[in-house]
Amino acid sequence: MKIIETYLKFKNDLTKMNKPSIIVIHHAAHSSATLDDNIRWYLEEGFRGFGYHFLITKKGQVYRGRPETTIGAHCKGYNKRSLTR
Repeated sequence: MKIIETYLKFKNDLTKMNKPSIIVIHHAAHSSATLDDNIRWYLEEGFRGFGYHFLITKKGQVYRGRPETTIGAHCKGYNKRSLTR
């Protein structure tokens, strides 16, 4: 699998996390939002930047979001112990 590196910038340093114990998968079958759309939404909502660790497009492209070693912003109550795609 090829992961497309995005080299995203974040407002502040992201918090490092320990070993994740779960994977959270979000599904947006009817969304046509791009990576840039997602980044913009997260910033408008006051987050440090894109909240997912990976974004997989409908065409199967995999984009790296937050580093896997940091806490995501994607699933309240589970961010500190999960990865997301």
